[in-house]
Amino acid sequence: MKTKTNRWVWLITLFFGLLLASCSDIEEAYDIDAASDIDAASGDDSGSSQESSDAKYVIYDTDIGSSTDDLFALGIIYYFAHHNKAELIGGIVCRMGEEYIKLADLVNTYYGFGDIPMGVERNGVEDPNVYIPYSGIADLKNDDGTPMFKRSIEDYSTLPDGWKLYRKLLAEHPDHSVKIISLGFMSVLAQLLNSEADEYSPLSGVELVSQKVHSLYVMGGKFGEEGNYKPGYNFGHQTAINFSIEFLDKWPHSVPIYFSPSLPGDYLDYPSDEVVSDLSWIEANPIKQTYMNYNCNTGQRMWDVYPALMALTGVDNYIGDIAPGIVTISQKDEDSDGDGILDYQMTFEESSEGGYCQYQVLSDNEGLKEDMKWIKKCNTDQETVRPLINP
Repeated sequence: MKTKTNRWVWLITLFFGLLLASCSDIEEAYDIDAASDIDAASGDDSGSSQESSDAKYVIYDTDIGSSTDDLFALGIIYYFAHHNKAELIGGIVCRMGEEYIKLADLVNTYYGFGDIPMGVERNGVEDPNVYIPYSGIADLKNDDGTPMFKRSIEDYSTLPDGWKLYRKLLAEHPDHSVKIISLGFMSVLAQLLNSEADEYSPLSGVELVSQKVHSLYVMGGKFGEEGNYKPGYNFGHQTAINFSIEFLDKWPHSVPIYFSPSLPGDYLDYPSDEVVSDLSWIEANPIKQTYMNYNCNTGQRMWDVYPALMALTGVDNYIGDIAPGIVTISQKDEDSDGDGILDYQMTFEESSEGGYCQYQVLSDNEGLKEDMKWIKKCNTDQETVRPLINP
């Protein structure tokens, strides 16, 4: 009788010991509520006929340093990478100038990703507009004269060209496993597509993209409710247009492109005073210092967050029932601006055979609220953002 009693005591003790250990492991891994939200979002992706859950590697391509939405988009990428729902394998800065790669390095470092490979643009879009010149936050000092923000890269001149880094990263990863999130110009992607065999791969740029890239998520274009019209800033800037045309002409049709036109982002507003208020819990934060030191009331909207959300939470909530099609850019026989340059038109046409492009439709009010929740959770909410910050 005594032996049986001891055995039951031992079994009960073992059961509760294992239960407590399991709960402890989960709590230590990361915030339970945050994990549940990400699992739910990622779950949308696993059941989608359009995407594969195997594509976990991410490269971002940003024109950071003009509109602040790049910062918020990167915050979303860092958040998912921090919780191991994506693996951030590299970043590209497609805006020329050392001040912009310094800014990207600063933000990477701040959120604990200062060790990712970075590539730069040296032969890209010339003299693009800079609406909010916030690259200057890299030079901010604390009261004692030390830099407010750390950086990780010692010599930016040694960084590879962006298209070269693309080739290296793609060659190193499994077939159809890499998602590219493009937040800026098409210049580096066009150069990648024009590249030839090198030390990283015997494949041409087009072949390498076709073999390694799972999908591309792009901010830009004007479709649907906006009609087929001018290509917009990222695609249609005077010195960007040729890169954009090359990119669309050469992109392999076996790799889907998901466009987020400017219109959906127009409805996603995060006012400057609200951003600063939401970050009242911290002083040394790149977003807060940008909004405190620069005038961000320039019509700024959260355009760039949508490619990140589509890539990381799934496209089904954003694409709707838009059938795949083909996107082209053509020149019209008119000059509506009177600048001596004929207008360009960016066109989406549905295609029953060979369609590889889809575009985001407008979110309803409830959808916009959910999108704003993601923006705040990943960028300004103290409970979820503080664990991301690199001490």
